[in-house]
Amino acid sequence: MSDLLNKLNDEDLDFTVTIKDTDGITATYEFLDIVFLDNLEYIILAPEDGDGYVDIFRVIKTTSGEAYKRITDDRLLDEIFEIFRRKNEDEFDFD
Repeated sequence: MSDLLNKLNDEDLDFTVTIKDTDGITATYEFLDIVFLDNLEYIILAPEDGDGYVDIFRVIKTTSGEAYKRITDDRLLDEIFEIFRRKNEDEFDFD
């Protein structure tokens, strides 16, 4: 179970996540959901300064905790987003 999933069990769903990329640049996101696909865990995040789009990251276990790899494969993005959309159709406006 990921650190984020543990946090969900302990807190309200409204929280932010700060991620540092490989270039050392940090970005803060609003956490939206966790999606499981083929026994892998993905997080759906909305950039704080975004304009309605989301970023999807795969959660990767490391010896020092967790890492997050941005998903760039269009087919995989579509598949994960569709699961997210179906799970949250009453929560968000997807139009």
